[in-house]
Amino acid sequence: MTRTIVQFAVPIFAVLALAAPAGGAVRLDRAERSAIRHINGLRAAYGLAPVRPARKLNRSAERHSTDMWLRGFFDHTSSDGTPFHIRVRRYVGQRAVGETIAWLTRRRGAGAAVYRMWRDSPPHRAILLEPGFRRIGVARRGGRWTADFASRR
Repeated sequence: MTRTIVQFAVPIFAVLALAAPAGGAVRLDRAERSAIRHINGLRAAYGLAPVRPARKLNRSAERHSTDMWLRGFFDHTSSDGTPFHIRVRRYVGQRAVGETIAWLTRRRGAGAAVYRMWRDSPPHRAILLEPGFRRIGVARRGGRWTADFASRR
């Protein structure tokens, strides 16, 4: 009986978690907004344009963070084997896309903490400072963070 309930509950939760925000606005929580502010502060220090939240990239990040959380893994490659660049391009058609992920269980100060993890890792820092990236989607589920980046158009 419990197994049946779990099998039905997970798909319903996944659908609710991936639902698009009403009115086309990007819905970010406080920690996600904080991470973006910190990223833009770093970009400004290097004379780079800020990244702006984009609804489609946010949906891509939500889907990946939820996938990692529900299936208990941590990787850029999706649970079905899809590489991140193909997955992100399903949401946005840009040539230049990037992704950073993190696993962070703390809640208080999470946006600043995940930003510091990315900033202090040379490969992740390179993505944060990529001049061609102008849009971002950020989501976290069960401690799994995803930030998807794309060029302007």
